[in-house]
Amino acid sequence: MSTIDAKALSQKITPTVNKIQKSKVVNGISNGLMGAMPVTLLGAFSALLLNLPIAPYKEFITNVGIANALQVIIQFSTNFLAVIFAVAIAGGYAKQHKEDGVFAGLLTLVCFFIVTPMNVTEEGVKLIPFQWLGGTGIFTAIIVSLVATRIYIYLKQKGVTIKMPESVPPVVASSFSSLIPGFAAVIFFTIVSSVFAATSFGTIHQFVYTFLQIPLQGVGGNIVSIVILWTFAQLLWFFGIHGTLVIYSVVLPIFTAMDAAQMAAYAAGEALPNITGRAFVSTYTMSGSAIGFALLMLFVAKSKQYKTLGKLSAVPALFGISEPLVFGTPLVFNFKFFVPFVFMNGVNLIIAYTLTAIGIIPRVAGFTPVSGTPIILSGLMEGSWKIAALQVVLVALSTIVWYPFFKKADNEAYQIEQSAENNQE
Repeated sequence: MSTIDAKALSQKITPTVNKIQKSKVVNGISNGLMGAMPVTLLGAFSALLLNLPIAPYKEFITNVGIANALQVIIQFSTNFLAVIFAVAIAGGYAKQHKEDGVFAGLLTLVCFFIVTPMNVTEEGVKLIPFQWLGGTGIFTAIIVSLVATRIYIYLKQKGVTIKMPESVPPVVASSFSSLIPGFAAVIFFTIVSSVFAATSFGTIHQFVYTFLQIPLQGVGGNIVSIVILWTFAQLLWFFGIHGTLVIYSVVLPIFTAMDAAQMAAYAAGEALPNITGRAFVSTYTMSGSAIGFALLMLFVAKSKQYKTLGKLSAVPALFGISEPLVFGTPLVFNFKFFVPFVFMNGVNLIIAYTLTAIGIIPRVAGFTPVSGTPIILSGLMEGSWKIAALQVVLVALSTIVWYPFFKKADNEAYQIEQSAENNQE
């Protein structure tokens, strides 16, 4: 395929990709999930501190009460993610329509608890169990947040509101204008809750978990589908499109639910339920699995071109920042590096999955690292030095795979530079 053909294909792909990336629903979900990341990280670090495998340390935090404090934080962060995500997504989605994100979040909170089952003790005390407030309730939280917010936005923008005189302060007028849309959403989910209570499922939570969340997590847990998705992501990168964002705009809710279940199990000291998830992909595909290429340019290159690129891209690559590498080399539309650039992610994921599945490497704990967390540290954060060691092994492997492609390009660049110097003489 020629470069012209590649650009033509890129022009055909780009409009579809742009529609996905500009979707208000997609951006509302993505922005909400990302906006809730500080709370997610709070729970993740609490779980790490609670489960450090150092006997004297664990005895100390138990004796002084730190362990109990950490468990409380985990209970209302990691085990409360469905509630947190519901509020955050509603706010993010409302802002996409330039409406009040705070009210949308509060409205969603009310609607979410309306459809959440409540237990009553023998003494008549009403309790809401945590069963659906964490990872198992995330998909219901997404649905409730989008539907409740959409009802609110639709009625508000259609003018189905209580209109106050102009003399009324804007804050008061805004509150009254949200009453009818808010009542409509609450009534809708009250009806939904009553309908599902009359079925064998009992709640919408159980229905969504059975028919939506479990099947989708099955897809997210399938290494074949993950390899295909991340190979496609790299193909989009090759055409100059941010493939990672495109893929995550579709699979982020699935991976988020899987990682939430992973973190909850890790915090409780239980067997981890998933091999894959966002944390798994992030841990084993840092910088598009091209760190080895950056190191080759830094330490092995003969040409000034690639030596300079190595100095610019190696350190960012080690911290998971691939843009200097992708656009500086460039790897975009560069068929010299097409094979390792597009397919190395898939190779790393297959190796990591296989070693994890047979028990040589432990499962990642589900703590998606903050952007910029360096390799090795991001592996240690997943709960084991073996994960960090595998990261190093995969970098070494990528160095070997990238080497022949790099060597050929470097020699060509070096010869061009030498010819230019000779001509100047």
